Amino acid sequence: MARGGRGWQGAVLKALRVPEHRLTVTGVRELPPYTELTVQCPSLLGAEADSLPPTTWVRMWIPENDREYQRSYTLTRINRARASARILFLHHEPTGPASRWSSRVRPGATMAVQVMGGTSYRPPSPGDRMLLVGDPASAPALADAVDAAPAGSPVTVIMLTPETGHLPRAERDHQLIHLDPEVSEDKLLAAVDHALWADTGDLALDWVWIALESGVTKTVRRHLVASGMNRRSIQHQAYWIRGRAMGIASDA
Repeated sequence: MARGGRGWQGAVLKALRVPEHRLTVTGVRELPPYTELTVQCPSLLGAEADSLPPTTWVRMWIPENDREYQRSYTLTRINRARASARILFLHHEPTGPASRWSSRVRPGATMAVQVMGGTSYRPPSPGDRMLLVGDPASAPALADAVDAAPAGSPVTVIMLTPETGHLPRAERDHQLIHLDPEVSEDKLLAAVDHALWADTGDLALDWVWIALESGVTKTVRRHLVASGMNRRSIQHQAYWIRGRAMGIASDA
């Protein structure tokens, strides 16, 4: 496909000379509400490639009709010996090009990806008491972050997710708290407060990562700051915007 089909985002990345890699799909597995792809790419994932921090996401170029749409997905379960990783595509409404593409892709397919930005993740220090708050869109990244946590750091994860369906889980020990995806703001903040405060009334967290819908992410962050938590101890990344199909681009 001609590069002109990538819109202004493609033009910017080309002007900045951001390297392009080619992922090959080697496996497809349906894990509703996700499609899990196993991919290989020696130039990005091989033993000689640059290291990638936890929660790294790639800018994928998703083909649809005569366009390519840029969408970001987290690389998980990176295996340097096999130059492989897994990518989970969440199926949602309204659908976008990435969701539609992942539902029909088969082993042998290839896709162009670029790494620029990649992640704003700042790792915790050993012993930091950690809280991560997410939902199905950010669950793969949260699982990756938990698995990378220092051995001596206690980890609590608050996940807004349905009771049914696949949920990416970290292999490392952690406390998982499930909340209904439609939970009220008050109940969500109450769960955050329960993790935030020790029985003595002292702050019980050193490191927080919030990865929810855009508006909810801002609400939780403001609440933590108002509660006295240091802004530098809070990381936040909106993983989606309510009402927007993540893939219906406006970069024509």
